[in-house]
Amino acid sequence: MKKHNTKVEEVTQVISDFTEETLKEVMTAMITTSDAKLFACTEAELPKLFYFNYDSKASQEWNLYQFSSALEPYKQKCRRWEEHYHGSCCVVKRVRDKYVIPQVKIFLKNLTCDVKD
Repeated sequence: MKKHNTKVEEVTQVISDFTEETLKEVMTAMITTSDAKLFACTEAELPKLFYFNYDSKASQEWNLYQFSSALEPYKQKCRRWEEHYHGSCCVVKRVRDKYVIPQVKIFLKNLTCDVKD
């Protein structure tokens, strides 16, 4: 039982040492790393950041729900990348036309090919 108490004491010490400054440092490091990975991508690599696969075994409604859920973070990443490299002028249109519409077309193609009775 003494070994368990030692672990609890260690965890308690770590928690008590945790400060607002520590949280700020951790969050800043996470954002910096995320930005570096995103900005290291080429324009051609951005579609690989869209994490959705049509599941022909699932319902069309479920696929639409999953597609919609995946689309928003993808748009945000593409927008951040576009703003970083090309500025904010017309960024919504660029993201829509270059990244979102092609993914919508792929989804619709999968949807029409997967007509269920």
